Amino acid sequence: MTKYTADKFELRLATTENGLDAAPALSSWESVDITVGHGRQKVPVGINSRLQEVYETLLDYSGSCSGWYDETAAGGSSDILTAFGMFQQAALTPLYMELKNKVTGTKERYKKIKGDPSRTIDSPDGFSMWSVDFDFEDISKS
Repeated sequence: MTKYTADKFELRLATTENGLDAAPALSSWESVDITVGHGRQKVPVGINSRLQEVYETLLDYSGSCSGWYDETAAGGSSDILTAFGMFQQAALTPLYMELKNKVTGTKERYKKIKGDPSRTIDSPDGFSMWSVDFDFEDISKS
């Protein structure tokens, strides 16, 4: 079984799915976590039955990512925090994210991301970090 370290992946961010093809790889990311919830519920088979069946409800796509903060352009904005809407009061712009395995060429795309950005600075010797907890509407793999 082949194992891949984080340096074998590229993370890209854009305001459109087609924009991912030309978007530069983010240089400051540290971690990405993606969760797909299949919305399962157990429901009874019938009256006076102890049996149950699994009923599927809505899919729940969510994730988080983090990294070292720098003022490099990302997602069509001046920096990663601006791209995720940290400094705006209007409706969020949906973003598109791609995680690419540089060895195999496999790409995972997370579509129409909206999230909650945050910034952390640990004193006195800490680095400025960013993180985003987000939800998204669709996922694909190619």
